[in-house]
Amino acid sequence: MEYVRPKVELYRTRTFSEKISDTFAFIKDTWRPMLKYFVYLMLPVSIVLGFFMNNFFSGYMGILMSTAGGGAEGLDTPQVVRFVGMTVGLTVCALVSSLLLMGLVYAMLRLYGRRDDRLKNLTTAELKPELMHCMGRTLKLLLAGIVIGLLIGVLVALLMMLMFSFNPIVGAVFVLLFYIGLVALMLPFALTMPIYLMEDEIGIIEALQKAWRLGIATWGGIFAVEFVLGLIGSLLQTLTFLPWYLLVVFGMVFTLQGEGGGFAGSTGYAFLQYLSSVWMCLGYLLVAVLSTVGLTIQYGHASDKIDGVGVAAGIEKFEEFDNV
Repeated sequence: MEYVRPKVELYRTRTFSEKISDTFAFIKDTWRPMLKYFVYLMLPVSIVLGFFMNNFFSGYMGILMSTAGGGAEGLDTPQVVRFVGMTVGLTVCALVSSLLLMGLVYAMLRLYGRRDDRLKNLTTAELKPELMHCMGRTLKLLLAGIVIGLLIGVLVALLMMLMFSFNPIVGAVFVLLFYIGLVALMLPFALTMPIYLMEDEIGIIEALQKAWRLGIATWGGIFAVEFVLGLIGSLLQTLTFLPWYLLVVFGMVFTLQGEGGGFAGSTGYAFLQYLSSVWMCLGYLLVAVLSTVGLTIQYGHASDKIDGVGVAAGIEKFEEFDNV
């Protein structure tokens, strides 16, 4: 008899080890359709993102070398314009990749919980409406996050100017403590994304309020899950980051030594570096899937532990069977 793993239930109180194991259990359950649609959606984005990433870094290094040689006068207008263009392109591509990635992961999570056969035989026609729905809500949340981030940035800048005007040492200590406190206070809001994407009836303000309530109560769990999955993800990402990094260092060494010709200045080297940047972007996005699933599992744990969502759902199912 073939052994079938039990379905990963989202709304369930878990221990820390169960959160990690259920994260990988979900990925193991869904890796075929997840990988299929990940490649369909993220490979084209990574091809464009890798182009802007590669040229952004090249432009940045070019500006550094120009300013090191002749200060600000060493810069020319076309060089600065190209760098600004690559920065804008990189930012836009990063936002598009975030929209697609969050839309895909949460569409998979929603369909997995709704379908009896998990994600087996999932079709594009069935995935598309969920994907568009999740992408739309992700866009709204990202825009709100940008506005909130800008307001916080302005507040931080004003406080820094105020404190440094009194005393530089006091200002430096204040900025350090402020950032530590800001990170600690912002951590509960990490649950905003899964709350807003998994609960259709909730708005952005309500999602922020609920994230604060659930996040403060489970602050340690959020930190532990993010830390462990981030550590695992960084180790995995090293495999995709290392080829690009080694090629960049190789090119920098030859450039600084005045040996920009040869293989380091050839078309083959540039193309190889571009391919490695695409591979690096794919690895970064793939690792983001792991952290997103883990954070959603943490949200399910917090919802059941604090609000008893899983227990209430179980009672409703029991009453449905009782009425048959």
